[in-house]
Amino acid sequence: MAELKISGIEAKSLKVPLARAIGSANSTKSELDYLVVFLHTENGPTGCGFVMGLGGETSTTLVPYIEKELAPLAVGQDALAPEALWARLWGPNKPRMRGGLGVQALSAVDTACWDALAKAAGLPLSRVLGGFRNTVPVYGSGGWLTFTDAEMVDECMGFMEKGISAYKLKLGTNRDEERVRLLRDEVGDSVVLFTDANQKYNPREALEVAAMLADYDVRWFEEPVLADSVDDLAEVAERSPVPVAAGENAYMRWGFREICERRAAAFLQPDVGRCGGVTEFRKAAHLAEAYNLSLCAHLLQEVSLSLLAATPSGYMVEYVEMLPPDILTREFPVVSGCMEVPDVPGHGVEFSEEAIRRYGA
Repeated sequence: MAELKISGIEAKSLKVPLARAIGSANSTKSELDYLVVFLHTENGPTGCGFVMGLGGETSTTLVPYIEKELAPLAVGQDALAPEALWARLWGPNKPRMRGGLGVQALSAVDTACWDALAKAAGLPLSRVLGGFRNTVPVYGSGGWLTFTDAEMVDECMGFMEKGISAYKLKLGTNRDEERVRLLRDEVGDSVVLFTDANQKYNPREALEVAAMLADYDVRWFEEPVLADSVDDLAEVAERSPVPVAAGENAYMRWGFREICERRAAAFLQPDVGRCGGVTEFRKAAHLAEAYNLSLCAHLLQEVSLSLLAATPSGYMVEYVEMLPPDILTREFPVVSGCMEVPDVPGHGVEFSEEAIRRYGA
């Protein structure tokens, strides 16, 4: 197949209620906000891309932007050339795609294009991107500040029952040490603990917290300071006794290059829905490999799985349990602490027609 022309792009907004409210140092949310993009091709497969946020109106904001501005640039282009499509969409939109919502729109379209390419090839996306392995370890993510102590411990124990040996909890209150100590006492030393501050601290505060975390053998300190200040992040990374994790709020290859060059993180965490899609996630993965960093991923576990499986630098998938069971047509189970790449063409994520009807905004 020499060419696969794009015939149209649809964008949908889905509002998915959470079973219970979740809170971090930033805010408390009660629903998931999904932007879902369908990239249609002439006489070929439809690719799916999506972006997920906690609450807000990102999806409703971006639907008209994608359909009225990005789709006309994409129609008639070759879905088998996602790098070329990425450049075509980004070129005239640079002022609106330096970060934020513009890059999220680009990410969703780009991911849909890669999905269409892999489907046309009849191969799993991870194989198209390199095919390093078929399974990836996961860590359980949660420990929300809205949880009671008992709920946090119960969540961690539930992950352990799936064979998951690492758990991440949120920081940002005057009970941080009490919660970390409780977890360590309840689950013992066999569970790896990660923590996430969601940019809560300044460098001085972050280093004080890092000293406390080291006492409990915490293995990473995620986003300890403002993501926009790589200077502050590098300062903490250099002086902290706990390795720093960062990257969910970095945009495109240039943002990750700065983190790598400054040695501002030991664990790199691109978000495929924010960083510029599969195209830019791949470049972050190459940087992680070049700088000998461990590559994780922020949320979107169903797609992130395929991306981490494609690179030697892939470390762990962030695994959260927030989606209702009926929203996707395929399950992505955890077996013995790992997720397996679906043996289907593309990334394997398909939203059910019923979910699109039920949760459509």
